Amino acid sequence: MSERLLKMPRLGETMDEGKIVGWLIKPGDSFSRGDPIIEIETDKTVAEFPALGNGKLTEILVDLDQTIEVGTPIARVELGEGPDWTREEGDEPAPEPVAAAGVEVDLPMPRLGETMEEGRLSKWLKQPGERFTRGEAIVEIETDKTLAEFPALNDGVLVSVLRHEEEMVTVGEPIARILVREADAQGETAEAKPAPQAASSQPATATPAPPRNTSGSEKPRATPLARRLARQRGIDLQGITGTGRRGRIEKHDVLGLERNAQVAPIAASAREGVQFLSLKSGRLAYLDGGGQDETYVLLHGFSGDRTTWAATISALQRAGRRVIAVDLPGHGLTEIEAKSAEDLSRDLPEFIQALQVKRLHLVAHSLGAVAAVDLALSKPESIASLTLIAPAGLGSEIDGDFIRGMAAVGSKGELSHLLRRLSVNDVALSDAALETLNQQLGQGRLKALAEAINGASGQRVDIIGALQKLATSIPVKVIFGLEDRITPWSQVKALPPRVAIHLLSRSGHMPQWDQPRDVQDILLSSTRTGGGL
Repeated sequence: MSERLLKMPRLGETMDEGKIVGWLIKPGDSFSRGDPIIEIETDKTVAEFPALGNGKLTEILVDLDQTIEVGTPIARVELGEGPDWTREEGDEPAPEPVAAAGVEVDLPMPRLGETMEEGRLSKWLKQPGERFTRGEAIVEIETDKTLAEFPALNDGVLVSVLRHEEEMVTVGEPIARILVREADAQGETAEAKPAPQAASSQPATATPAPPRNTSGSEKPRATPLARRLARQRGIDLQGITGTGRRGRIEKHDVLGLERNAQVAPIAASAREGVQFLSLKSGRLAYLDGGGQDETYVLLHGFSGDRTTWAATISALQRAGRRVIAVDLPGHGLTEIEAKSAEDLSRDLPEFIQALQVKRLHLVAHSLGAVAAVDLALSKPESIASLTLIAPAGLGSEIDGDFIRGMAAVGSKGELSHLLRRLSVNDVALSDAALETLNQQLGQGRLKALAEAINGASGQRVDIIGALQKLATSIPVKVIFGLEDRITPWSQVKALPPRVAIHLLSRSGHMPQWDQPRDVQDILLSSTRTGGGL
């Protein structure tokens, strides 16, 4: 055996450096081609990298969690039989062309980790007829743990694609036909078999490929993680301008668009989709998403309105739920005023009855929890579940300056500083959106309510007793962000034991903004479990 250097591989075209977060073998261990030998973290993903040939690890040259540039030696290996798979391009004469003496074999779905049983074909990085070299990424695969580009184990040509993008495929099932040198064919995969006919000398492009996507248009360039985040959040990548290399969409492009989609509507005065219901106290504004499945009623917090639920509404509607988002009295487009916490819920029973909603999942944020609890107490037979997000009324401590400031902001700058307290992410509104929101809040509509709920010693509202009663008859959940700057998450200690508590990391006072997928999963679990105790 000859000893050679193993260098930090490039897991994708945008990767310039990475971290070794785990060695899956130790010095002295032998490995075979395709065996995962190292776990690498980039700014896009964490993936197991397979050996591109047979050999034995003799020495590890770098420390774990050290940032290493692509091409830097990371280990010494002894090469087994076969070509030198550690060589770099240009080190040796080019091997005999594949097409001149090649055979076709199946390329199976690889196993990217020991617990992987199936994966999703996220994107083909090569098209039929295109050549690839050993170590070059040819397909992008998503599992339940990661999204990674899988490298070719040999030089070859992609002949035909057998499975479409977005398909779930069991490990070992053929996903493509590839043309490789006869010397490489036997070891390409245990399941690989030469094609019945002799390899043709004609270009491999003669085999047609299945359509790349059902829309008929080319997928935008995006990193694996960006695509996964977009899929999870229901965001169309076609509408995003990438800031990465050659316009590739990065993680921060997706998150930035999502934050704008969630936060910008706060300042919107547009009436698109808004309906008005005339009640005894006046007209109440709301958004009714329709749908035939279970009904969710969403109540916002202090100084918000129905639009603060933008991402949540979208996710629930995609899951087939009917969503009703209300502008509470004193807020948004609702023409009813609120001078006390009791005023927030006064018209809700009449509102629910007018919409003929017989059974609903009630979700409320911050001060909206007070209105939700009052509604649940007045109509317990109508409530399938109650979920409170960063609720008011669990303790006296609260950021009083935030309450007073939002009730009567004096400038866009003051408003910007106040909004930053809501989320662990930057709440970046445009100047126009800030100006609109500044004008709305500057009218002083919330001043009386702010004084009613926030006293010299803190919160003047208390929902503990009500929750003790409700938790005996309906499922109650409370969600808090561990970085909440408005009300501390530690107030959950006052909750009765039958209340389910969810504490979310990397989340502030708006978990539905900071960790939308987690919040959505918690909300939908109310229907999956049937809404029972």
